[in-house]
Amino acid sequence: MLEKIMVLMISYVLALGTDIHNLRDAQVRSKMIYFGIIVISLYLSVDYLIKPELPDIHALVDLTLTRPARMIVEFLTVKPI
Repeated sequence: MLEKIMVLMISYVLALGTDIHNLRDAQVRSKMIYFGIIVISLYLSVDYLIKPELPDIHALVDLTLTRPARMIVEFLTVKPI
C-alpha cells in the first residue's frame, strides 16, 4: 500500500508542478474544470487505495441518467398499429 501511495503522490506532484505555471494565467472557468478533474481523480485514488465499497463513477452516472434515458426511449418508441 505504501508503494501505491508513493506512486500517486509522485503523479500528483508532477501533474501540479507542470501545470502550476499555466494555472496562474488561466481563467477561472479553466481552473474550476482542472480542479474538478483533480477532485474526481483524488476520489478514485482513495477508492483504489483503501478498496471500500464506495460508489464508482458509473454508479453515479447510472443513478442520474437512467430515468431520463428511459423517458427518451419511451418517447421515441413507435407503437405498432
